[in-house]
Amino acid sequence: MRRLETLIILLAVGFYAWFLSRFGLANVAQYVRYAGWGLAFAVLLEAVARVANTVGWRVTITDYPSRLSFRELFIARVSGEAIDYITPSAQLGGQFVMAMMVRAKVAMAAGLATVVIASLAEALGQIGFIIGGLLAGWPLEARMDHLLIPATAGLLVAIGLAAGFFAVQMKRPFSQLWRLAAKLEIPQIADPEIRAAAGAADTRLRLFYENHPWRLLASSCCYLLAWSLGPVEIFIYLRLLRQPANWRTAALVEALGLLIERATFLIPAKLVSQEGGKALILSMLGYPPDAGFAIGLIRRIKEMVWVGLGLAGLTAHRITERVRGADRAEGILQMAEPQRGESL
Repeated sequence: MRRLETLIILLAVGFYAWFLSRFGLANVAQYVRYAGWGLAFAVLLEAVARVANTVGWRVTITDYPSRLSFRELFIARVSGEAIDYITPSAQLGGQFVMAMMVRAKVAMAAGLATVVIASLAEALGQIGFIIGGLLAGWPLEARMDHLLIPATAGLLVAIGLAAGFFAVQMKRPFSQLWRLAAKLEIPQIADPEIRAAAGAADTRLRLFYENHPWRLLASSCCYLLAWSLGPVEIFIYLRLLRQPANWRTAALVEALGLLIERATFLIPAKLVSQEGGKALILSMLGYPPDAGFAIGLIRRIKEMVWVGLGLAGLTAHRITERVRGADRAEGILQMAEPQRGESL
């Protein structure tokens, strides 16, 4: 796996070197300078999307504890997204981090169940946006007709993946994962409490889909709102880079870009698919390829800002937990001291 990741990174670096030598570093740098204040605005716009994503997760928690603040949920969500961004975990690593960061106030079984449900809602929201983006922009772009079949195939694959993800959730996935892990004969994994937690998470999944379909719909709408901010960002970038722009084109660029990212979801940090995808799509629409590359690069800078914030939140959480653990241990020792003195 490490060799594959290294190969992907090398190919990405090679692609960047080829592109910049072909179209010129100076041109890309000029476009990035044009963005100016737009980068700061994009970071703030992403905050709105992250809040919508957090609300989408919040909706899936049916028995939401009053002591869990929205701020804590937001930090957990941003931290999980940061882990997903930098690792080829297909979102599994980020989901575990999200559940782990709120486990002090939401049982681990409930946390795992809700992040899995929220992931399905996010996929449904993304599919809804892609369909809307393609329908809005395609009729005006005759130059994209030769991509109709690949785009349709990509959309069908995305729908199939979402359907498969739902089907897996109906097959008691956590219990099956526990059985596979238990075969490794690790004492911590074989613990009956972990097995019970896995069973409880499976039960929560089934009961949620049976009793709360409207919550799933509401969560999907929150994620749809977050995805719908993407064309706003593309539109602003095109304007700042002094390129002609309209809302239909921005929606089409974002929808096709998401299809490319969906096809390459195992590649960490959206290597190649971010800059290369935008350059490819915009060049097909008659824009300069280096402008598309610059848009992808500006978006990557914005994403790395949020990755940094997410990793900082995760680090702060771990430090806080370590301090609390030390305080609890010290408290236990202090309680034991009088008892030891009495026995003497």
